Amino acid sequence: MIKKNLLVLGSAGALGHSVLFYLKNHREYFDRVVLLDKSKFKNDKLETLHELRAEFIQYNITSDHKNEFLELIKKVAPDIILDVSDAPTEFVAEVVFEYEKASYICCAFCTESFAPLGEALNDWIDRQKKKSKPQMPHIFFTGMNPGSVNIWAALGVKKFGVPEEIIEFEYDTSRFMKHHKEKMVTWCVPEFIVELVTDPAEVILGNHKIQSMYPNGLYYQEDLQPLFAPILKLESYPKGCVVTHEECITLGNRWNIPMKFLYTVNQDTMQYIKRTYEQKGKVDDTDLVLAKNFDEPLIGSDNVAIRLEYKNKAVYYYNSATNENLKECSATDLQVTVGVYAALMTLLYENLKGGIYYTEDLTDTFFAKFLTDNMMIQEFIFEKDHSGELTLKSHNPHISHGEGPFIKL
Repeated sequence: MIKKNLLVLGSAGALGHSVLFYLKNHREYFDRVVLLDKSKFKNDKLETLHELRAEFIQYNITSDHKNEFLELIKKVAPDIILDVSDAPTEFVAEVVFEYEKASYICCAFCTESFAPLGEALNDWIDRQKKKSKPQMPHIFFTGMNPGSVNIWAALGVKKFGVPEEIIEFEYDTSRFMKHHKEKMVTWCVPEFIVELVTDPAEVILGNHKIQSMYPNGLYYQEDLQPLFAPILKLESYPKGCVVTHEECITLGNRWNIPMKFLYTVNQDTMQYIKRTYEQKGKVDDTDLVLAKNFDEPLIGSDNVAIRLEYKNKAVYYYNSATNENLKECSATDLQVTVGVYAALMTLLYENLKGGIYYTEDLTDTFFAKFLTDNMMIQEFIFEKDHSGELTLKSHNPHISHGEGPFIKL
């Protein structure tokens, strides 16, 4: 295998930290590794530039400096550009496509547009269809939830057919073990606020159609008990906010079916966010802190599932990651990191043709193999009676898919 040059955008963030920690296990796949971030790189006990055999460039990616950013990329000469930053995706993609010599992996669609995610992403997808196909293969929206969940859904469709609806739901119970328990989240704070507060609640209806509900997901919540109870026993179940993610949009469009996402975090944090929004009419980045786990211990877990709804059955795919089992990152960041490396390994092991791939396009590639080897994905199959009551027919605690080497994260 020919070693690749790797450029990592957003390397100094919490997700970047997790990705780089595991890069030490896979350093032999890469020749030159260059890290880029707007903030300074800080060596710590889990990662150092020396251990990573990497170079660091401090640079702020802005859409006002296209030529400068393009020249920087040409100077680095990467074969793969891994974007775990919050830089505007459309701008970065445009520059990478113009460079034409590197594959681009991005985790999420970050946009400068004031339009809600569903509208902005659909517009971007439509515009890409009108352009010529990129020469290099590019993997978009990998990670967790976008990325991993897409593969779960695609595997379910491959096995059972297209469902009538897909419901995704997540309950992140993570909290600090010691203090300020009500002001923390385990995901990028600005993106978290956009999802729950800035953007309206969105339900994907299929075929590029979206139902938007204002003002936001804090005011459109649904009981998670009917969804979680068949697969996860809790003393009590919260309500989940209706929000949207990239995977809802690409999956809903692909099969022309409704898809929605219900999301909540620990209930102290949820009550604090709701109270803050009611008092100020907004939630600022400074109102919350990012919980990373490696610098301050976390307890709790991130529980993510999808339910494929059929007339005579319901099929679940479910993963739970626990903070107490980790020191290097949060449960949430671990889930994202598995998806990131699934994309990296796919570019290394597969001879993909040029073009834009969403992860549901990669079901029969090494992506699904790596993902199911490194993420404990449970499958539940329930039969429905005439009243909709569920009866468990089978449970696989760890699904597998695909052929190839077992490569541990």
